[in-house]
Amino acid sequence: MAKELEKFKAEHKKLAAGTRKFTAAEGDKLKKRIGISLGNAWEGEDYFRESLAKARADGVKSEKLADFQKNKQFKDGLTTWNKAVDIHQQEVDAMKGFCAEAKAHLAKMSKLAADIEKDLKKRSKTSASKKDIEALQGELAKEIAAVKKASEYEGKLNAAQKLYAANFQKKVNAILKEKPDSHDKKKDATELPQLLVDRNLKKYTNQVGALVKAINSHCIAAIDKAGQDLKAAVPELKAAMAKFNDLKKINDQYQTAKKKFPGAIEDSKDKKKLLATLKKFNDLTAASERKLRGTKVTIKKAAA
Repeated sequence: MAKELEKFKAEHKKLAAGTRKFTAAEGDKLKKRIGISLGNAWEGEDYFRESLAKARADGVKSEKLADFQKNKQFKDGLTTWNKAVDIHQQEVDAMKGFCAEAKAHLAKMSKLAADIEKDLKKRSKTSASKKDIEALQGELAKEIAAVKKASEYEGKLNAAQKLYAANFQKKVNAILKEKPDSHDKKKDATELPQLLVDRNLKKYTNQVGALVKAINSHCIAAIDKAGQDLKAAVPELKAAMAKFNDLKKINDQYQTAKKKFPGAIEDSKDKKKLLATLKKFNDLTAASERKLRGTKVTIKKAAA
């Protein structure tokens, strides 16, 4: 009965390339790209609103797209937004394709698993190949679970990520029908640097909070592990340092924006909140640096 084992191994080997391809890491990568492309599409929408306001300031008084298309600035705004939306849709399509292919691969893996299960049921306990086939069954089960997880990534997308591109034309028409003064009220969304626009500020505030928490956790773990084995603390210290570098990059770009756009911040209706957030970023970065430095000193003393 060794020939069945060889057959199962050969089929398993054929599936190996696909199994390595459909991973949660790849799903995470595609999801991250979709998040970035959606952010760019939102920025394109802001730019479109700005170009619309400028077209109206140039004297275009209409709700018809054809009339606005004659205005160069408006046309540029619409084209820029449209390109960002197309790129976003491409990323969504890539995710859909990835999940569809993963499901098709999963079906092949499941068939092999069923064939193995069927073979094992009729195989005697004294079969020489039984243990090897069971080992292969266990390995395949783990791989099936991983590919199944990867195949479900499309379900992790929210409505905005899935449908933003599909609603593009409807959104263009809706914006054209908005009252001109509604665009004046959205001045901050178009004239502030994108880094300081509310949705981006919220996104980075969440990232900063998560990074600070991770740095603290790694530092605590490093000290705990150093008490037993100094070498075991090294990976935790490296992880804390990597997170701190990410935190510093975010803070540096925000402090640069603060210096570069003092007028935009001063004129913003959210000036108080902006300045408080930028101060918080700076304070948290400084505190994390102190935490990291203190952790290194503590471990150095323990090594002495």
